[in-house]
Amino acid sequence: MREEDIVTTISIGRSANIGLLALYLAAGVAMPGHAAPDTLTVVVTDEPKSLDPCDTDLSGNARVLRNNITETLVNLSPADGSVQPSLATAWEQVDDLTWKFTLREGVTFHDGKPFDAAAVAAALTRAQNPALACEVGLATLKALVLTPEAADAKTLIIRTDIVEPILPSKLAALDIGSPDTPADAKSREPIGTGPYKLAAWRPGQSITLTAFDKYWGDKPAIQNATVLWRAESAVRAAMVDTGEAQISYEIAPQDGTTANDHAFPNAETSLLRIDQEIAPLNDKRVREALNLAIDRDGLIGTIFHAQAQKAMQVVLPSVFGYNPDIPVWTYDPEKARSLLEAARADGVPVDTEIVIYGRIGIYPNSSESLEAIQAMLADAGFNVRLEMLETSPWLKKLLKPWDAGRQPSILQTQIDNTEGDAVFTLPNRFTSDGNTSSIADPKLDTLISDASKATGGERKRLFQEAFKYLAVDAINIVPLFHMVTIARVAPDVNYTPDVQAGNEIKLKTISYR
Repeated sequence: MREEDIVTTISIGRSANIGLLALYLAAGVAMPGHAAPDTLTVVVTDEPKSLDPCDTDLSGNARVLRNNITETLVNLSPADGSVQPSLATAWEQVDDLTWKFTLREGVTFHDGKPFDAAAVAAALTRAQNPALACEVGLATLKALVLTPEAADAKTLIIRTDIVEPILPSKLAALDIGSPDTPADAKSREPIGTGPYKLAAWRPGQSITLTAFDKYWGDKPAIQNATVLWRAESAVRAAMVDTGEAQISYEIAPQDGTTANDHAFPNAETSLLRIDQEIAPLNDKRVREALNLAIDRDGLIGTIFHAQAQKAMQVVLPSVFGYNPDIPVWTYDPEKARSLLEAARADGVPVDTEIVIYGRIGIYPNSSESLEAIQAMLADAGFNVRLEMLETSPWLKKLLKPWDAGRQPSILQTQIDNTEGDAVFTLPNRFTSDGNTSSIADPKLDTLISDASKATGGERKRLFQEAFKYLAVDAINIVPLFHMVTIARVAPDVNYTPDVQAGNEIKLKTISYR
């Protein structure tokens, strides 16, 4: 595809955004010039699907809950991923299968219940309940059996069924809810220990939070916060300009050109997941051709941010286990066509329609990026159809179980890793029993399992082998970019987004100048 074609695609998308913005402003919506000093409004791309404390492995849920309403035993530093105290003040590994955590004194839940070891044990047991299908249980805690015991009110013992050398890091994903949280059902009314408590969730409209006056830590400077969601980048950006909001996330590159726009790496890697169980995608040559047909250089600086980096694998170089020796895919449409012809000659049904499933608003220009990729794939000889989905139907394509009679497809997605270790990326997404995995390969399963249990240099080597096997030997993915995102921040607001901003808004760190 020619670069001018890509620019045309994004120009059309931008015109549509501007037209929508004009309609939005013409609708008579009241736009306050300045926010009240005790109120902050934040705009994100879409509404969270759950506010249950055990569902924070999905970033859309975590950015409202994590360290705002609910908290975890430990936090991970955005600078280097090191484990930092939060609701736990100390921890130690007693033996290979036993850990001891010392809990913080003087902490209460928003409902007045004390924070103690029994509450953490209940939250951990609940997160592992298969009937609840908690996201943290299906992802970060997958393949682990953790047995908690309250030794006393402020001492928690956790026994593991296998050696887990980085258990404290994994528990940074476990948000602790009140012991009164239903044990057998998901909750829409989270009760945590955080600096804010939920005031209201108006489905389809907004979420409002108010400061918790008995919070154990530093009190937030702003008492009330509202989270809104708007699908269009231009609308989100304009809401800061008009004073209707003070912070807007995921601003598209073509909209993020003012002094109030802050670009930062967000720990996400964009990719296309290949459903390689279904022909013709079950042929490695077809999967290789998908990668060769995409002009990644032509997408950078046009549809994707100019600072985005071409990805070789689904984690950033800062993640433990990253393999620097995996080559970046080159753009070679002629070779892609040759591979398809060779597969066709062997009876592979390469002319079968392949559906590209995209998610509206997953990142800025998400639709435009797939329109460009669709054209590139068609130029290489693929029969492709694009279908853009809202979040709920997209999640049904992301998560198992899937229909056995489904069409061959590739799925637009992105994977983040702010925790700093490959174990937070590989098991749920790329093992045979992973909840979002479209590959079933015993060799890859063994590599990931052995790496997860290893330590030091052996752990790193095995994870590097797993990433190579996934990207080069199996070719289960079409890696795109290590992402850069833009947040628009009102000039009177003190806030600097960091690499965790896609998962945590960190309201208590925000203030007015």
